[in-house]
Amino acid sequence: MTLTAELMARFLAAAVRFSGLPAVDPADLPAIEQVSAQVLAQKVCPDAPGTCNSVAALFDTESYRIYLRDTLNPTDPMDNSFIVHELVHVLQFKKFGHDYFTSCRKVLDSEQQAYYVQNNYLGEEGIDWREGFLLRFMKCPPEEVVKDELGRDDD
Repeated sequence: MTLTAELMARFLAAAVRFSGLPAVDPADLPAIEQVSAQVLAQKVCPDAPGTCNSVAALFDTESYRIYLRDTLNPTDPMDNSFIVHELVHVLQFKKFGHDYFTSCRKVLDSEQQAYYVQNNYLGEEGIDWREGFLLRFMKCPPEEVVKDELGRDDD
């Protein structure tokens, strides 16, 4: 895979422009590693990798690395839109920290923003396609209400 500094700068610019998140120095971007679908599924769903076969990319906050399916062509706009998507997560991580990705609601919010950016990028590239359709059907379990030592809601 050859991802030039010029391509990465273009992807980062799109992520910043469409997300409204603060830019980061390109030198602070994570490495991108292309891996097989099986390796990617194992990283995304370690307990049930068979349920994650359609995943194209992942930003791993623990290792600060983007994993990209090795069948994707980084110079093809449809395929590199997944890099733009993951760069939005990098920008979110840089602005909000690790805690931004710790609750179901925050994860869905982060995905919604990343798909919004990805779809705008695709449109800018002249591609009439939308990613993230199934996100609208995903629901989080009710948040647990934290009680203080007297049994009152902690609001």
